[in-house]
Amino acid sequence: MRSPLGWRASNTPPLDLHSMKLRITNKSLRSGFSLLEIIIAIAIIAILVGVVGYRSGSAIQRGQASRLLQLVKSCEKAAATHYADTGRYPREYMVNQAASNRHLTSTQAFTGWQGPYLERPFANQDTNPFGAVRVYNNLQQSNWIPGFDLDGDGTADLTGNGCMLYFTGVPQEVVQALDSALDGGIPGDWFTTGRVVWQQGSNRTLIYVFK
Repeated sequence: MRSPLGWRASNTPPLDLHSMKLRITNKSLRSGFSLLEIIIAIAIIAILVGVVGYRSGSAIQRGQASRLLQLVKSCEKAAATHYADTGRYPREYMVNQAASNRHLTSTQAFTGWQGPYLERPFANQDTNPFGAVRVYNNLQQSNWIPGFDLDGDGTADLTGNGCMLYFTGVPQEVVQALDSALDGGIPGDWFTTGRVVWQQGSNRTLIYVFK
């Protein structure tokens, strides 16, 4: 029987289903990804994740350093005002310590005391996310340091009575960010000279505040 288009259905070659399957399979393989391409893609993703993680970590550390730097500035002002009012260098311990050790936030019987000089007492995690925090009224507290070498010449310029902040647990990266903000350009080792002293072995960071 002739079709309307002039060819015979009986002359049409039979469909080879096996060949069609092979052609489809080969085409699918060619359009997919090779093992090398998959490995390269995974490597690129890993690099991107690492870069994002590094930048996120740096941003967190900068935020932590900024938070502690703000505390330094607040304590500078508070200590100076307290000294102007009372003629005394204040000390400030954690909120769970006796009021007699919290000169900047707890009412004192000192002549001229007009505090509180800080908005709120020091509290764990709230004030220092890494550990303890205090203001001492001696720049050689417990003989931890000979004093502060502000010009990097190897000699302590500030000793004796005065105010310094004491932190525990602060990571090196955060301390270095604080040092850059407060001591940029001072000669000598960054962790021994200037206002910021970092004692890695004893887990202490000491920052000069006021004298």
